[in-house]
Amino acid sequence: MLERTEIRAATVALLKGATTAGDRVYATRLMPQVGETYPTILVYTYDEDMTRRGGTPPQFAHDLTMVIDVRMKASEDGDAEDALDALCKAILERLLTNAEWVAQFEEISSVKTRIIPNDEGRHPLVLALIGISGKFHTIWQPVVPDAFEATRVGVDCIDPADPNLTSPGPDGRLEAEGVFTIPT
Repeated sequence: MLERTEIRAATVALLKGATTAGDRVYATRLMPQVGETYPTILVYTYDEDMTRRGGTPPQFAHDLTMVIDVRMKASEDGDAEDALDALCKAILERLLTNAEWVAQFEEISSVKTRIIPNDEGRHPLVLALIGISGKFHTIWQPVVPDAFEATRVGVDCIDPADPNLTSPGPDGRLEAEGVFTIPT
């Protein structure tokens, strides 16, 4: 599984049930067809750059930008933007204070939030796009077909019953032996 897929899944798992969006947290950039229940959180990868970092095996430095798309119904009294800000704060606190989530990155290089009104649908919405950029590295180990199927081990040892160790050493007789097969 790609690291960005793991990060996205970990983000969804951490946010699901932890904010006012409840379980309406999805790993997609398209609004799921589950009815129009808001607030809703969509988590997706916006951009990932992989820059070669070393020789063999291939090593890459990743710059990943993940977007947390927060959607909430607009209201005429202006409370929706305050509610949106509160939800954004809860999201950032949930992610950035979680040591396991932060440890997926070598560094979190930026957090950028863009607030967008959207009054083109049946229900006017306010949206917040939270972009979290982080860095991490990967090493792509080559897969080498292995033809090693079994090994035979034989042990020739000195006589352990000789208290004076006068025995000249291994005598050429195998005191223990075995064949070990490697499951493929």
